[in-house]
Amino acid sequence: MAGELDPAHRTLVFFDLSYLQKINGDLRGPVDFWVKAGSVFRISENFSAEASLNHFCRHETSLFNPSILNFNELIGRIWAGRDGLRAGFGLGVFIGGTPGFDGMAVFSLEASRVLLPEISLWGEIKWVDFSELVYEAEASVALFPGTDLILSEIKPYRLPSTTHLGVRFRSADGRAKILDGFELSAGTYPFYDVYKLHIDGAFRLALLEEPSRRLLFDVSFRSPVLAGSKFLGEFWPDRMMYLISAEYEKPVGRLWASWYGRYFADMPVDKSESFQASVATGLALKNQPDFNLLHEPLRFEIRAGYDLKFDYDFALNLGLNATDTRAAARPGVETRLEATGKRRVVEARIFIDFGRKILLRPFIGVRRITPLAGESRSDGSFKRTLTAGIAFFKWFKGS
Repeated sequence: MAGELDPAHRTLVFFDLSYLQKINGDLRGPVDFWVKAGSVFRISENFSAEASLNHFCRHETSLFNPSILNFNELIGRIWAGRDGLRAGFGLGVFIGGTPGFDGMAVFSLEASRVLLPEISLWGEIKWVDFSELVYEAEASVALFPGTDLILSEIKPYRLPSTTHLGVRFRSADGRAKILDGFELSAGTYPFYDVYKLHIDGAFRLALLEEPSRRLLFDVSFRSPVLAGSKFLGEFWPDRMMYLISAEYEKPVGRLWASWYGRYFADMPVDKSESFQASVATGLALKNQPDFNLLHEPLRFEIRAGYDLKFDYDFALNLGLNATDTRAAARPGVETRLEATGKRRVVEARIFIDFGRKILLRPFIGVRRITPLAGESRSDGSFKRTLTAGIAFFKWFKGS
């Protein structure tokens, strides 16, 4: 959805990465990716102009996919409205991607606090080549601060429409927030001919927070992107990997000790290969509530347990960094190790941390992976591969 411009600022630059994955009991199904980037310029109090480049592609997990949808839209539009009601109209053209498409007309509508303060509506229709309608429509109801019930209808390119009902967690004003934090890391392998990019992310739900205990629920995702024929040509994910964990945490002196349970799922994309999954449980110890916060000059987090499929489960994170919050930038270095009986990931990074509401950490580092037995050849072992990119962090309950 389009962001709102602050009256004190005339220009907004935005970047949005989102995806929708549907899976059955065998963890097979489509994955839709949207990557949007652009700028909005305020013309007057009620009008603004937007230019954006949007990339869409659809893939399938654990299924051979002979025809991958791939679109790049260049759109310009005018927005009109204020106080919770906005409408936009524009025109666009296609750049590369799946052949057979030339241009489109776009109409968008946003309405918040409709009928009741808890109800919001959003919709967008694209009239592609004046022959096909592609649209998205969503109605949301705020159940309580930070949680929405959503009902959406989506008609993508060349595919039938689908209806979705679910729950969305978000940041909100006030103290009653269940979403605690979010992180996203995007990096490139500049000297590796199999993978081009790696995209990692996670969000945390704080289900229980008291001075004497916390119950946390974390969802992490990882997607290595294949190199393809050229860097700016193809962005095909090789796999979708998810890590879902619950952690019951208690303070022990100046440390935090916890019990954890974790579920890991590894789903190949556009290949007729079965997914792999495992369950692990064990104990963890750390010297601050969130390893990614730069509260301590020396940070550590260690986890040790048993994986029901891959024997042991072990992780060690170490960080050394500046902690002065008044500084414009804080340098640091960190090392991460994850290991089971079948897979090992080792990474070391040098980074610089800056920003306020959203923390930005450009980094350069070295990564080495020893894969699970039976993984595809494209996800093979590589040694001391250089990686560089940027990580984004947002904490909704203070940092």
